Amino acid sequence: MTKGVLLFCFDTADTKYHSILERCVRLVKKNLKLPITVVTNFKTFKKMKPMGFINYKFIEPESGNTKLGKEWNNVDRHMAYELSPYDSTLVMDIDYFCFTDNLAQFLDTDYDFLVPDTAYDLTGRNTFDQRRWSMIPMVWATVLVFKKNHKVRKIFETVKYIKQYYSYFTDMYRVYSKNLRNDYLFAMALQQINGFTGYNKLPLALPTLPPDCEVVKITDNGLAWKYRDQISYVEDQDVHVLNKEMANV
Repeated sequence: MTKGVLLFCFDTADTKYHSILERCVRLVKKNLKLPITVVTNFKTFKKMKPMGFINYKFIEPESGNTKLGKEWNNVDRHMAYELSPYDSTLVMDIDYFCFTDNLAQFLDTDYDFLVPDTAYDLTGRNTFDQRRWSMIPMVWATVLVFKKNHKVRKIFETVKYIKQYYSYFTDMYRVYSKNLRNDYLFAMALQQINGFTGYNKLPLALPTLPPDCEVVKITDNGLAWKYRDQISYVEDQDVHVLNKEMANV
């Protein structure tokens, strides 16, 4: 059975996502030691530094989505099933830095599909309490683990259907934000597939830095950030970084 990591990377006019990808790939190779497939376009690919052997798949990202008024090419996650060349796949946002090998273990379980439903605010402010964002439990599609089989194919087909009729489903589930997000897509799809019987989740809370934290240093073991007048540092712990200015660090 083949196992590997699937990453999506598309530069925008405001953010050099290829620079973030280069750090992410280095950490995946160092700590997860798994094959890597990068989904990108030629415009972004031409800016990337050599990163060793990587499998590339080229698509043009769907446009039109924005975040904080800026271009945000992050709505192609629904294609992960067909784009992945692996039997068991770990999908990660490229701004999720794996400073440990923790995620690798989840590719060796018997579960078909796993996604976390909790994020932990590293500043201790509890800014990611999603209970007020929707009438159903939300998930964090920052990290997905799935196997290729009929059940998982149906999950991704449902994600595509909900994406097509997104405004209808956000009204039905009273999702606060109308911007298209993978977190909402997968939460609603899993609710449609499983009803109110629940579903399997990754047993972890994603350690996450809010967007108002400025990353000031990144090493192969951890990173430091500034919030207000305080500098903090984490080491040997995975981190999801929401401030994309880290591309310039």
